[in-house]
Amino acid sequence: MKNLILDHANTPIRLKELNAQIVALFSDETIDESALLKLIDTRDVLIREHLNSCDVEIQKIFAKAELEINGLLVACTKELSKTSLKQLSDLIRGRKAVKKYL
Repeated sequence: MKNLILDHANTPIRLKELNAQIVALFSDETIDESALLKLIDTRDVLIREHLNSCDVEIQKIFAKAELEINGLLVACTKELSKTSLKQLSDLIRGRKAVKKYL
């Protein structure tokens, strides 16, 4: 997967560490989807906690930056989903071909 950047100027340390884990997961040849889901859920919790601890002006800046990053994550997971569907389709097609020749 392309070089994924999930941090911005206002990213807190705990979120940076979690983002590094997500980036590492996306760079694996085969992605552990359950681990990705756990990390994304944890990321959501950290973002909500951070937003609750900030003043209104910082919340706006942080939320705007995170909205862009969220869009990037959505695009990456959609690409992952397309790849998984293609692999599944190829598997089904291959099984049908094997049955045809048996």
